[in-house]
Amino acid sequence: MSETNLAHVQPKLQKQFDASLQSAEELRRLPEIQAEVEQIGKADTYLPLDRDTELFDWLDDQRDAKLCGYVTCATGSGLLKACQLYRMQYVKRRGTLLEIPATVIYAEIDQHGGPTDLYYSILEEVGHPLTNVGALRDLRSRTWGTLKSYGVKILIVGNADYLTLEGFNELVDIFAKRRIPIILVGTYYLSENILERKSLPYVRVHDSFLEPYEFPNLTEENIIEVVDDWEQKFLPQDGRLNLAQMDSVISYLKLKSGGLIEPLYDLLRKIAILKLDEPSFELSQANLTRKFGRRKEPKVKFQRKG
Repeated sequence: MSETNLAHVQPKLQKQFDASLQSAEELRRLPEIQAEVEQIGKADTYLPLDRDTELFDWLDDQRDAKLCGYVTCATGSGLLKACQLYRMQYVKRRGTLLEIPATVIYAEIDQHGGPTDLYYSILEEVGHPLTNVGALRDLRSRTWGTLKSYGVKILIVGNADYLTLEGFNELVDIFAKRRIPIILVGTYYLSENILERKSLPYVRVHDSFLEPYEFPNLTEENIIEVVDDWEQKFLPQDGRLNLAQMDSVISYLKLKSGGLIEPLYDLLRKIAILKLDEPSFELSQANLTRKFGRRKEPKVKFQRKG
């Protein structure tokens, strides 16, 4: 078949596929139920708790004393969202730009995490993304100048696990020459497998980040708060499940989420959709275990040594 004929066939096949997909959804759920399911699937939030306030106090202390440090957590703890909230307390945006002064900068590292990736992430956060990367010397000069002009007093680096040795050394230089405290944010891999490396090149990095902080997992009381908040935000008044009032369900959620807020939100979406599909389903630890028995638990206890 020629490319010309294929170009005419592909849109027809796509329309047929879309039509069959729509028919399948209509067969599975009524349109109004499907609309509720889609809204629940898009639910995205984060509830600040006492643990966040305690983290923010520690970050304030690090900023005031001009001390570098690092914060670690289990994957899915919500730490990156907490750091974004901390930045929002001190800095406002005007469109894509941060308003001056921007005393707190929070930049997330993408994979590979070399010096170019690091500086690009910082400039992108400020609202000055690069069009042409250029030489590292020029990129470093531009980023350092931007940090100075914005009055940055603390730089928080999310996904610090991704940084290369060269990336870490750039951060050490920022602190040494600009006196801007750096806070690394990552999983336990950061503290136990990177900062504790015995090889000589990492000694400088280790000795520059001596102040640790561990972001805790959710307690049972926290889980009750999170569950209640999520239902209020995403379920209609007459469709609330009142999960926070069911001890057996809270125990199940604590077990299956591992005390991590992101897996907890995942479970809440699944349970809410289940109740839409099966209104007569009785919520209990035993029934949820049977329904979601294939779901694995997070390896929280395996992410740390000892």
